[in-house]
Amino acid sequence: MQQLSLQEELDQLGNTMDYFWTLFSGIIVLFMQLGFAFLEGGCVRFKNMQSIMLKVYLNTCIAILAWWICGYGIAFGGDKAFLGEDQYTGSNMDGTKHLSIFILQASVGAAANSIVSGGAAERMSIPGYGIVSIFFSAFIYPVCVHWTWGGGWLQELGYRDLAGCGTIHLMAAIGALVITVVLGERKDRFKLNYNPSNTVYICLATLSLYFCWIFFNAGSVMAIQGERVFEVSRATTNTIISGASGGLTVIAIYWFQNRAEKQKFSLVMMCNGNLAGLVAITGSADVVELWASFVIGILGGFAYIGVAKLLHALKVDDPVDAVPIHGGCGLLGASMPGWFDPERGILYGHGGLQWGYQLLGTVVFIGWSLVLHGIIVAILYSIGLMRVDDKTEEMGLDNAYCGGPAYESECYQAKEEVQQYQIPYQTNITDNRRIGASRGDDAMQDLVNGQ
Repeated sequence: MQQLSLQEELDQLGNTMDYFWTLFSGIIVLFMQLGFAFLEGGCVRFKNMQSIMLKVYLNTCIAILAWWICGYGIAFGGDKAFLGEDQYTGSNMDGTKHLSIFILQASVGAAANSIVSGGAAERMSIPGYGIVSIFFSAFIYPVCVHWTWGGGWLQELGYRDLAGCGTIHLMAAIGALVITVVLGERKDRFKLNYNPSNTVYICLATLSLYFCWIFFNAGSVMAIQGERVFEVSRATTNTIISGASGGLTVIAIYWFQNRAEKQKFSLVMMCNGNLAGLVAITGSADVVELWASFVIGILGGFAYIGVAKLLHALKVDDPVDAVPIHGGCGLLGASMPGWFDPERGILYGHGGLQWGYQLLGTVVFIGWSLVLHGIIVAILYSIGLMRVDDKTEEMGLDNAYCGGPAYESECYQAKEEVQQYQIPYQTNITDNRRIGASRGDDAMQDLVNGQ
């Protein structure tokens, strides 16, 4: 056995550290599915809680198998311009870095898939959504990954996106938008108060996503030896700063708009603002300065509120605010390297070339997702696999598909019953459910509390 030199041993140790960091990050990122399950389960009405969690679990299993069969090969199987040609069904992975990268990317792919599921909440058939999930995981998303990180044409051109502001969040949010527009609004969505079923679930889910997002961003560096450790530490620090500034921005705006009302604060709005800041920094966390991440989080909070209000004005029913959070903030964040990157950004005197690359990438991902999801949804609509019938929607997908509600609770049954009252939908800003939060209607609280 040939004895390695000291330098070779050090290089081998460094590679081992890189592979372990990537592998460990992938394992933590998989826990994001727990956060998405409880986040979406808490956002929908109680009678649909189990079914939306089932869709998230379907996402997880489908994404992992799809990435093993063909997704990873498309994304990382060689540096061709449009598609990879190796590593299909795990071939030629043993003894290489690809096994650790697979764990990270399959976990990230599952998270991307869960963004799309938000637009399907409470009214899309489970078999139909499963088909969308398969096509998303096996082709739509892997192609975008190859263009950005797998040696594809956007990467060669100069497009930068650390962990996927445009490649993941924006692209997946467009898919959610296509689905929710084709499905149409839930019955009486803009006449009744559709409050989240469990704000505690939403809070705990957001905190868990906050933690996992560190590994989502910093793990995407996929190296930790030498000076790369500074990129990891910068990505970690920027991630938590931007998430914090996004949360504080949204809760401050909410308080200002409701300072004269009984409900001056909203737990759900705080959570949504936190997620907005996290999405906005995802594309540039490894390169921007700390002050920039603070600013980006603030901009993400404004982007979230602006897009959410626009969708409400257009009467687009997005049950979990997937489009405002991931689409609006993903669009914003994808352009941030063109402004705040010290080596390429406009604010550092480097001109607008990098910003142009970023804008091109966003246009490409919007167009790709819009066309591909449009084709799939049109096919499903034509064969009756999109929206459930009115009776199924009225009784809830849990009762129709899952044998009953997630768990028995007189409190939650009372909340469901109050939805039968014709409570006029308030159009003023105090009804914060219009931008994703829980209003806590007095009639509902009285009923639940037995008053």
